[in-house]
Amino acid sequence: FNTVAWRTLPQEFGGIRGLDLATLGIPSEAEYLAHYYRRAGRTQPERQATAFHWAFALMRWAVIFEGIAARAARGNAVDDNAAQIGTLGLALAQRGLEALETPAESI
Repeated sequence: FNTVAWRTLPQEFGGIRGLDLATLGIPSEAEYLAHYYRRAGRTQPERQATAFHWAFALMRWAVIFEGIAARAARGNAVDDNAAQIGTLGLALAQRGLEALETPAESI
């Protein structure tokens, strides 16, 4: 879940995709994951993330945002901007599908 930011745009709930990561001092997703795997002792590829993991994480977020949109439509959302936030469901679902279709190195 903590690499979803690399796969989403800033307007998609604060993602960092498309930003100049080097200028911002942020590692690439691959660099971040390599560091994480090294620290976690996950040297075997079968213990590392796959396209399924990113798709699952993004689809989970999409469902959460769809729930927010539904509550906004019923008038019982917690936040005043729930209707706007709820529209992110479709964007995150599209990113989830993209994760299944696009190799991580291309992101």
